[in-house]
Amino acid sequence: MSDEYGVYYRPDLVANRVRRARGMLVSRAVSTVISAGIVAACWYFWPDQFGSWAPWMIGLSVATGLATTVYSLIEFLRVRADAKLAQPGLAIGLNRQGMLIGQRWFPWPEVGSVVLKPGVLGASTSLVTTDRARATGLVPIDYTDTMPATLDAAVRVLSSGRAWVDLSRMD
Repeated sequence: MSDEYGVYYRPDLVANRVRRARGMLVSRAVSTVISAGIVAACWYFWPDQFGSWAPWMIGLSVATGLATTVYSLIEFLRVRADAKLAQPGLAIGLNRQGMLIGQRWFPWPEVGSVVLKPGVLGASTSLVTTDRARATGLVPIDYTDTMPATLDAAVRVLSSGRAWVDLSRMD
């Protein structure tokens, strides 16, 4: 292994994830409108069969549709926030002197922890590096060209065992 290891963002992954989240948001919003419209149309054309149940069915349809749409909106906003961090280029740089996380340099003697935190509500799994003074660097690892175990091996080797990636939260 050389004395330098680089992890780069993959713009294609970023674009696909944003496109997928946006599509899901639009799909759920349209589905809500269509399902409420179908129940309203049935109520209009067959009032005797739907009668007093129609308002409840419309309300339930709209309530569940809004809940899933809000969930998709939160997911989309989290994906878009991660996408803003994942600009094309170097995400993580490692060498024998230290590591570059995003735009922040961490010399090995100053690295306090390197933790992989799972994403929640659409957010990417994040590599969070904290130095001894509690300053942090964050990289959305799902948008990079590396696997966590590969990154852990590179960190262990290039830091001479002084640092490693804590993968325990991924279990």
